[in-house]
Amino acid sequence: MTAAEVMTRGPVTIGPEEPVERAAFLMYDHAVKRLPVVDSAGHLAGIISRGDVLSVYAKPDEEIRREIREEVLLRDFLVDPGRLGIVVEDGVVTVSGRPETDELGRQIIAAVRHVDGVVAVRDHLAYSGQRPMAVP
Repeated sequence: MTAAEVMTRGPVTIGPEEPVERAAFLMYDHAVKRLPVVDSAGHLAGIISRGDVLSVYAKPDEEIRREIREEVLLRDFLVDPGRLGIVVEDGVVTVSGRPETDELGRQIIAAVRHVDGVVAVRDHLAYSGQRPMAVP
């Protein structure tokens, strides 16, 4: 019996020049824990694991919080970081308070999602017609 005979499906692979985001998507989409990395000739160049992918995004919570406050809120949106609550736990960011406008709030949430190290964003902003949540 050969390996090909016991395989349940064709292998999911990635090229060595593909971005890490693509590897993460393929792993998630195909429910695999490892991806063979193959060169243009189809030769095995290595293996990338979920741990390899996640290590790229590993960043201390306090560093994520600092980047959101200083770079996203203050630099990108000119928003006083004290106006909104930013809590980060294990890469999960909770944003609370009341933005100046609903559109600004949506833009801030979208920008926070793109900060390296952010795993998920909980949007607890108060939009028009809502009571604001307490700012931590």
